[in-house]
Amino acid sequence: GSAMMKGLPLPDNDVLWSHKGVQGAVSGTCAVVGNSMNLFNAENGDAIDAHETVYRFNREDRRMAHVKEMNLTTIQRYIGKKTDVRFVNRKYTDSLVNGDAAAGDYQPGEVIFFWNLFSASYIKYLTEHYPHVDMYLIASDLVNWELKVFSQLRKDLMSLGMGPFECYRFMSSGVHGILLATLTCAQIDVYGFSFSMDNFQASFNHGRPSESHSWDFETALMRVLYFAGFIDICNA
Repeated sequence: GSAMMKGLPLPDNDVLWSHKGVQGAVSGTCAVVGNSMNLFNAENGDAIDAHETVYRFNREDRRMAHVKEMNLTTIQRYIGKKTDVRFVNRKYTDSLVNGDAAAGDYQPGEVIFFWNLFSASYIKYLTEHYPHVDMYLIASDLVNWELKVFSQLRKDLMSLGMGPFECYRFMSSGVHGILLATLTCAQIDVYGFSFSMDNFQASFNHGRPSESHSWDFETALMRVLYFAGFIDICNA
């Protein structure tokens, strides 16, 4: 834990810490909800919503509902409906800018964090067009800390004989969320993430995964964080 925190520029006053009274790593229970179809292996919606803070990523619920031939209300039995913090990538920044169907799903009270610097030029426009949602660009120092941790853990696993891992351009939104949750949550329960490549391939929610991410390393990272006691994996 101390190695992960080394070099982290902790702010005195930042929205990530101040949201809902959170001060440092004392946010109580957090549900970090990914977009894997393994969410539909159990009706965990109420358990997810019972957490003090719920993290989600992008807007994959419409796609998942389509795949399962369910409506957006029915899938809440599996994925929950509460959202406090949502991490959004470049693709879903475009979705917000273009105002497509998913853009109308963001609810009042959500806090949206953009982690890709591409989104910076759109923040002013988006906050004007979606005044009911709080939107922020994650500070570059914090993203750099995430990348440092991610890269060091990747190097450490390779030194232990794991890999080789696929190259990557970006960390996934899910990894951004989990790493930041380690700073703000006393307990992290993870739903809808893959913890092996077999699980990933069987549970991806559409045909072609992004080639920008190192999915083989990220699934290995989930196992490492679990065995190190940083997260609990709540997939059925």
